[in-house]
Amino acid sequence: MMQAMTKTLYLFVPAVRLDRVSKAIATGVDKVIIDLEDTVADNAKDSVRQALLDFDKQMTHRYWLRINAYDTAAYQADIACVNELVQLDGLLLPKCQSAEQATQVHQQSQKPIIAMIETATGLANLVQIAQATGVQALSFGCLDLAQSLGVRPDSAAYATLLDKVRTDLLVYSAAYGLQPPIETIFVNFANEQAFADRVAYWRDFGFAGQLLIHPRQVAIARRVLADEQDWAFAEAIYQRHEQTGEIAFAIDGKMVDLPLIQWARRLLDK
Repeated sequence: MMQAMTKTLYLFVPAVRLDRVSKAIATGVDKVIIDLEDTVADNAKDSVRQALLDFDKQMTHRYWLRINAYDTAAYQADIACVNELVQLDGLLLPKCQSAEQATQVHQQSQKPIIAMIETATGLANLVQIAQATGVQALSFGCLDLAQSLGVRPDSAAYATLLDKVRTDLLVYSAAYGLQPPIETIFVNFANEQAFADRVAYWRDFGFAGQLLIHPRQVAIARRVLADEQDWAFAEAIYQRHEQTGEIAFAIDGKMVDLPLIQWARRLLDK
């Protein structure tokens, strides 16, 4: 039961819009990632870090943080900020180029690392990165990687490249004892069927989850990841609760309580 919950969904929230964190949490997503990299202009990073420090003091929900790349001017200030964050669970390291970078970030932050493969150099060093101290899982950035390699997005060549990367991430994650890899973002969030197809694809590829960029993607992914048994069970729970208002009952010999009712509502997007 609840096979869908074994997959982890990560939802990005721009660090310039911390007011959206509560909305992200309300989707029922597994992990929220606050983004200090792509969504924050260089001249705003200092003020945004301070806002994040203030925000963290009020937070009761754990979260992840995408910092700036190791070889950027913003990195050291990011690490100083990271070491003051109370609710932080881990770091997304963008454009990871080497095992040394990943290890340094882990040692300086004492946080688990999701290493993002987004450049030709990172891809070439993938075997070493997968063995780096502190790396928990691997993921990749589809657009940055395509740009690094000169591959045109949305082409047949692009699809071939991404499958090659997925295969490498899957193999090296298994070989070196990492969690299964995490699927890259799906940019066209308005195309819900194409996104659902992508979720089914990485699920069948053996990936552990996906990076999401829009709240509406959470419910779609949940529906795809739920097997038919989960779906029918969730529907039965929801209908019984709606009809009777009960918060403790049995269905097919299985006890149901409030956490299961909340799971069913989340799965059905109710």
